[in-house]
Amino acid sequence: METPPHSPGKKTEVDIIDIRSSTHDISLKKELEASLSADPPRFPSLLLWDEKGLQHFEAITYSPEYYLTNREIELLKQHSNEIARQIVPGSIVLELGSGCLRKIKILLDALEAQHKPVDYYALDLSQSELERTLLDISPSSFQYVKCHGLLGTYDEGLRWLQLEPHATRPKCILSLGSTIGSSPGPEAAEFLGGFVKAVKKSSKGKSLFVVGVDGCKDGDKVWHAYNDSEGCNHRFISNILHHANKVLDHEAFDLEEWIVKGVWNPEQGSHDQYLVPQRDVVVTGAHLKSGKALHVVSSHKFDEEEQEKLWEGAGLQLQSCWRTEAHRYALNVLSVDDSRLS
Repeated sequence: METPPHSPGKKTEVDIIDIRSSTHDISLKKELEASLSADPPRFPSLLLWDEKGLQHFEAITYSPEYYLTNREIELLKQHSNEIARQIVPGSIVLELGSGCLRKIKILLDALEAQHKPVDYYALDLSQSELERTLLDISPSSFQYVKCHGLLGTYDEGLRWLQLEPHATRPKCILSLGSTIGSSPGPEAAEFLGGFVKAVKKSSKGKSLFVVGVDGCKDGDKVWHAYNDSEGCNHRFISNILHHANKVLDHEAFDLEEWIVKGVWNPEQGSHDQYLVPQRDVVVTGAHLKSGKALHVVSSHKFDEEEQEKLWEGAGLQLQSCWRTEAHRYALNVLSVDDSRLS
């Protein structure tokens, strides 16, 4: 299997803007404790995205079974010039949950070739990973594209977007890798709608949304994508226990006593992932029963009709859509629907 590139030992030469609130770590601990005490207990998916989690997920994207990345790269290579032509010079190009930047570099190269001056901001949760991945795309090689990192959550990124002097600039908001699939349709529409309202409220000039969506409903293909033969996905999910121990500041979870379980849910059109304790565990007053699965994250797949409802619910109008034949993976270019949002 091809492995992701890493750049250890490089000096920090990139612009990273820390937009986290002063209570970020306290809030994460409270969310973990509340999630474990919920009925049923679960793990907050935000815990997936520490430095090691991001590295594990990057390894997943190189797995041959994980079709989403390669299909999206295929579409970006075919249509990046067309997308770049629609982005207004002077735009803020904000990628939500940037992770590995090998996909976005295709679009940034197209913008550079068209001499489009833009500011690209990669929003993610690990400073070291933002530094590494930004260095890997050689930002100093660009003349027209300026690259920055934003260290924070989606909510913090949304607030930052509305601050001066960012608020009035045209925007291109990117959600790649079908990351909106972590929520069911109505919640995904509400998430996008928050950014739509922020863009519509203050931006001057044309703003765009570029959203990748997985439309595959073949349970066998989907299951294998999230249960790869190399065990990359299982390491990614298990890492949440390691991160939880760091957040709680003690070894509350023994990684050897938990297993990862992935299930295709045809009724919901989602692949659901769980961690299952192999013995009874008591953590922060929560009693976790042996064999009772705790939900970690779901990956929802949206067919064409469901995608139409998603755009309508978010207040977006579809401008262009390209789909791969085998997996029905879609890359969508959308604009704000002025008739639906006040």
